Amino acid sequence: MEKNHCKIHLQSRQKMGADDETTNQEYIGEIAERNDRRYLSYQRCSEDGDISCLISFDRRSLSMTQKGALNSKLELFPGKKTENIYSTPMGDLNLPIFTRNYQMMEMGNKIKLVLDYDIITGGDPIKTSMEIEIEF
Repeated sequence: MEKNHCKIHLQSRQKMGADDETTNQEYIGEIAERNDRRYLSYQRCSEDGDISCLISFDRRSLSMTQKGALNSKLELFPGKKTENIYSTPMGDLNLPIFTRNYQMMEMGNKIKLVLDYDIITGGDPIKTSMEIEIEF
């Protein structure tokens, strides 16, 4: 599996009630392809330490795994509800996620992933939108 270096721009927006937060981050990572599925890996730093991130995706679905200072696994399938695990210092937290939309677009030397999903917390869901642009 050949790996190529890439630049990753990630924009995330979370909205819950009146609260609305947008973040923009850039990373340098690697992308590889195997059996029509792509694997994007990168490191991100947090207040608690480094986190290794792996995003596995194709045209139908996306999976994001984080290991290190934060451990989580997120699986997105358009129109479906999935159970996702976040490991915290106080124990594992299982959160249902409903994927409203997922798109993968290829444009020359770029791939753009568009995600819209709800994190179901019991009250109002946390509406989350992400755009991940990968340039290689």
